[in-house]
Amino acid sequence: MNEPVSGIALGVVILGLALSTFLTRTSFLLAGARLRLRPRIEAALRYAPVCTLMAIIVPDVLMPGHVYDFSPLNPRLIGVLAACVWLFWSRNILGCLTTGMIVYSLARLLL
Repeated sequence: MNEPVSGIALGVVILGLALSTFLTRTSFLLAGARLRLRPRIEAALRYAPVCTLMAIIVPDVLMPGHVYDFSPLNPRLIGVLAACVWLFWSRNILGCLTTGMIVYSLARLLL
């Protein structure tokens, strides 16, 4: 039951995943102007990328090694806080990413 998928079965899995991804991502493009979402739904969908990013980043920042780490010596937390400060100050996403990575790298090296 735990054998790896190989050969034709692997090809079918890859093809199925590619097809399902293609259909779900192009469905909104194909519907075009015929499909109109309510303004509240459109406003809510604007937050989807941010929510997805937060769902990926927050556990990695706060739970390295599956243990909560809110200490001021957590280099990931230091990098995220520096990135947040930069973003609130400048509203520049590229600067936010750069600042966060530089501060994280320095904190990791120095702590």
